[in-house]
Amino acid sequence: MPRTSDKRERLIRSADRLILSQGFKQTTLSDIAADSGVPLGNVYYYFKTKEDICKTIVDTRIEAMQALLEQCSQPDEPKARLLRFLDYPPTIKHDLSQDGCPIGTLCYELSRHERPLNESSQRLIHVLLDWSKAQFQAMGRPDAEAMALQFVSNLQGMSLIANALEDPNVIEQMVQRTRSWIESL
Repeated sequence: MPRTSDKRERLIRSADRLILSQGFKQTTLSDIAADSGVPLGNVYYYFKTKEDICKTIVDTRIEAMQALLEQCSQPDEPKARLLRFLDYPPTIKHDLSQDGCPIGTLCYELSRHERPLNESSQRLIHVLLDWSKAQFQAMGRPDAEAMALQFVSNLQGMSLIANALEDPNVIEQMVQRTRSWIESL
């Protein structure tokens, strides 16, 4: 018999996967319970609402993004940090082309909801925007905010198009173009 915390973790993993693949609005607590193998009545022990699960997913994605950005921040040079981040999208290109970006897709969906979910979407995207801006500032760029917006827009755009075309090669092509842009700075 799984421990109580195992059930909560299974619920979170299932909700995360289902919300990414079929959308927040379309995913029901019943779907999450069935996918996780946790009885529906037990879901309410851990989460009172679907919104509560979603807030947990946002926090989980923020933690994962912060961990990735910490790994990317190992080089001394900010340009090298940005380039290191660009190593990541090709490693998940098939997931991106199938379900879209776990950050951008969720942010887009949650931005259409009322507080606090739309505020959660802003927190999620700001993790990457703020980190990118810090890299461009460290490069001495007076337009660091605009450069960060361009960098993150490139990432989100490539994910969107790869997903719409169901073509993981879009990721490879656009990462290379973004890499060339960063190297030219």
